[in-house]
Amino acid sequence: MTVNKVIKYLLFTFNLLFFVGGIILLTVSVHIKQNKADYQVTDEILPAINLLVFVGAVTMIFGFLGFCGAIRENRCLLSMFFLGLLVMFLMLLAVGVLGAIARTAAAQALVKENMQQLLPLSDQPKEVQESYQKVERNGFCCGVFDGHLDWGNSTMVPDSCNCTDTSRNCTELGGREVYSTPCMTYIMTWMDRVSDSLIGAAITFGILMILGMILSLVMLCQGVSEKGII
Repeated sequence: MTVNKVIKYLLFTFNLLFFVGGIILLTVSVHIKQNKADYQVTDEILPAINLLVFVGAVTMIFGFLGFCGAIRENRCLLSMFFLGLLVMFLMLLAVGVLGAIARTAAAQALVKENMQQLLPLSDQPKEVQESYQKVERNGFCCGVFDGHLDWGNSTMVPDSCNCTDTSRNCTELGGREVYSTPCMTYIMTWMDRVSDSLIGAAITFGILMILGMILSLVMLCQGVSEKGII
């Protein structure tokens, strides 16, 4: 039986978008992974980011397979595409679960425990201090739990704590104004935003994958007969 042309070109268009989506997902997730400090990505969220990198790369591959399978009406390529989407769909469920876990009280308590080990911040290696100073600049905050006190003595408090935004809560320290708000609240808020983004990405790509699986299955069930059949 001849393949329905509407289904064929719908699948063709879907896979083109799917391929582009894979490139975008891979690019964004790699960028976030390489700039963990800027995005405040914690060790608890990192596995989900790594999984998104893998899913983005595999999405491009299977988008190409589906693209070729739809054009050539090739049963083998379409079958591989369907199975690949099914596996990636299960992986995206895992991303959603990891994103949800990052929001739990237990995960937040673990983050606080890990942050406690950084104190005093002045005793940490230079690269750790520089990474945390980026957090302070982005969050308009200072220290972790107790403001500038988390840096040790007042001479060790970096310029990243300087109160450059007078609308924020600030305090005087050694003749200068520094942020009085600790960064833990900012870090927790950012974790919620990252986990929301992970869950949103998982849901969006999950819907696209379900659509792709339906289209490829319909095309396979139509027989994919005559030329291009393996």
